[in-house]
Amino acid sequence: MILKSLTLLITLALLLTACSGGTALPSATIPPSATASPSSTPEPTASSTSTLTPSPTPTATLTPPASLEPEQARETIEALLREPVDCAAPCFWGIMPGQTQLGEAKNIFIHFGLQSEYTTTLEDKDFYEVDYGSDTGLSLIVLLTVQNETVENLRIHPHPEKQKTGVPREWLAYSPETLIERYGVPSRVNFVLDWGPRPFFEMDMYFDAVDMIVEYDGHDIIPRQKGSPRVCPLTDQYEGVGLWMGKDPYYPPRGGVPLEKATSMTLQEFADLMTGDPTKACFVINGEVFP
Repeated sequence: MILKSLTLLITLALLLTACSGGTALPSATIPPSATASPSSTPEPTASSTSTLTPSPTPTATLTPPASLEPEQARETIEALLREPVDCAAPCFWGIMPGQTQLGEAKNIFIHFGLQSEYTTTLEDKDFYEVDYGSDTGLSLIVLLTVQNETVENLRIHPHPEKQKTGVPREWLAYSPETLIERYGVPSRVNFVLDWGPRPFFEMDMYFDAVDMIVEYDGHDIIPRQKGSPRVCPLTDQYEGVGLWMGKDPYYPPRGGVPLEKATSMTLQEFADLMTGDPTKACFVINGEVFP
């Protein structure tokens, strides 16, 4: 137990050094694959009309750090998914959009025993990806958008585990209450509801001051029959979670109905509800304002 705690403390110290502008650990990239949903946008592919190049821009060679043992890596990653790193601005495991160099990011992921892979180049931007999975059902995909050797954007997709009553989410670092407590009242909150063959729900929160967007979505969260459903964002079972960090991200959420139109709440009232009693963090959405 002492060894496990020491490993986590050392890793967190290294990540905080990366946040403050020091040499970061290796990073992994996520493949451009998002949770499938009616509102999702196509990912970058070889068939895109954008200019493609056959290979990534050469990167500076950095001495890779030592990798954690598999069990230590798993425990450390899962700890970071439960509690965010104390970065001064939005960051992912010490990788800060617009600041962290690609080589530094790769080293962060190497430290966790994860490998980043170049996927494609679009419009002079290189894309890298990495993924992680655990035996609990929780998995993670990350996409890095790189230009001029700098990580310009991050796109993170935790794939939630099956929720168990009374058991906290394993990805609490990216749950609505954690992000609101950390970054304040969202600039905007939008909803997408679709009562197609299988009812679909999506909630998007925008934190404009820190260039971050977060999306929560899933099927069967709302009833099959169109109406005014009651949703509970802190306890509902999501199928996908997506975070976009950095300016001008690729393929962000596409609109939706604003909170103020879809509910009777203001943004402040929504934030207060999300950071209060989780068992009471529920509200009704006016289904009549959706097509």
